[in-house]
Amino acid sequence: MKKISIFLMATLGIFFSSCDSGFDEMLVDPNRPRPDQIETDLLLANTLRQTQAATYNVGWAGDMGMCWSQLWSKVQYNDEERYIPRRAVIDLVWSTLYANVIYDAKVMSSIAASKGNKGLEGVGLIVQANAFQILTDLYGPVPFTEACTKGIDQPKYDSEKTVYEGVVAMLTKADALLATGQGTLNPTSDLVYAGDFAKWRKLANALKFKALMRIADVPGTNVNAQLQAILNSGNLMTSNDDSANVINKSDAALANPFPGTLATRLEYKVSSVLVSNLNALTDPRLKVFAKPVSGTTYVGNIPGNESLNYAGMSAVGAFYNSNTLPGVIMSYAQQELYIAEAAIEGKISGGAALSKTHFENGVKANFLFNGLTAADATTYLAQPSLSYTDAATGSPIIGKQMWFALYGQGFEAWTEWRRTKFPALSPVQNADVNVGAIPSRLFYSTVEETNNQANFAYGVSLLPGGNKLTSKIWWMN
Repeated sequence: MKKISIFLMATLGIFFSSCDSGFDEMLVDPNRPRPDQIETDLLLANTLRQTQAATYNVGWAGDMGMCWSQLWSKVQYNDEERYIPRRAVIDLVWSTLYANVIYDAKVMSSIAASKGNKGLEGVGLIVQANAFQILTDLYGPVPFTEACTKGIDQPKYDSEKTVYEGVVAMLTKADALLATGQGTLNPTSDLVYAGDFAKWRKLANALKFKALMRIADVPGTNVNAQLQAILNSGNLMTSNDDSANVINKSDAALANPFPGTLATRLEYKVSSVLVSNLNALTDPRLKVFAKPVSGTTYVGNIPGNESLNYAGMSAVGAFYNSNTLPGVIMSYAQQELYIAEAAIEGKISGGAALSKTHFENGVKANFLFNGLTAADATTYLAQPSLSYTDAATGSPIIGKQMWFALYGQGFEAWTEWRRTKFPALSPVQNADVNVGAIPSRLFYSTVEETNNQANFAYGVSLLPGGNKLTSKIWWMN
């Protein structure tokens, strides 16, 4: 299968980001079907699992995303936490999203379109758009317009603006396709919504709202009218039942990637920054996020400190160490916190009153996701420290709750922190002196530097500071 041959080449270090290396025709296994020769439904499950693999792998999103957002810390083997990531690991994030997600989703959409299956075509566009946004948010300028295109072995790099415009356009088209109600989707292949196109439509709009919020403060960009239109449409998530979660099973082959690593790599702990922020609000999610070191005592490791204190630091909580932990693509809680932020900052109408409603919805939704009760959330939200009346007081409160709500979603948590800078974080102890700041992006794939030199150089030229961990993504302040 084309995708399999490409993934093997990525592992060997000769994979091109276009998802079509030029050698694949020679390497196709005649006993296995190509993606464009099998039922399109069968491709969906793999794209969803591979999206989860890229965003939940402990050695990828844990070592970098969770540790760089200072939700986790490691008592040993903490090079990544100190901003010395392994380039081979970063290469795998890149190749997984291109070869195993975007390529298959693109094939799926194309075949679905040729068969008049508008709903499935739209789902494929949503999967692609989500993966492209993850890529550009992690790396900066990336191949988009020529990515995964047959006959193009060395795709050009597009600006982040171009990628974002493309992502928004894909989600807009997906919404329109899904609105037709035409097509079918095998429920067993849909690991998120079991074939419910109406919920996929809500996800398309929630992801579009997220994308627009991420670029809302870029100078010269005005997305307020688009945000208001999405809100007015009524086609957004209305409860946790609409959250886009990859459903995982207790069987190791169908499990969330977290537990398999956390069960044997005991150096992963929660951070002292997380513990102190939760304790300051008497937040009951602490007992879900972490395990006590004794009784009801929770201790987080100081970020960057290789303490070697395995027994004296709180490990990751049992809920997040379960095979059945849902793989969140986007949650209702995250959507609601975006709406709360947009309202208090005047990007949509409604002001503080609307913001409060959606803020409380978001916090309650995350409490429920973590196995707590609505009553727990009501008591928690009654604290005066969680009250606000304007952007100056509200944005930091909403930003911190977003940070809490994205616990477990390593890359997404780090990305949101890079956007809002809430809560305030400092570089970790013993940080690499050559970096000296919390990273702003990932290095490009080393394979690109070798096999797509001219386009790689152009992509680097678009980054302020070049191919460095500290070069800012375009939407960063």
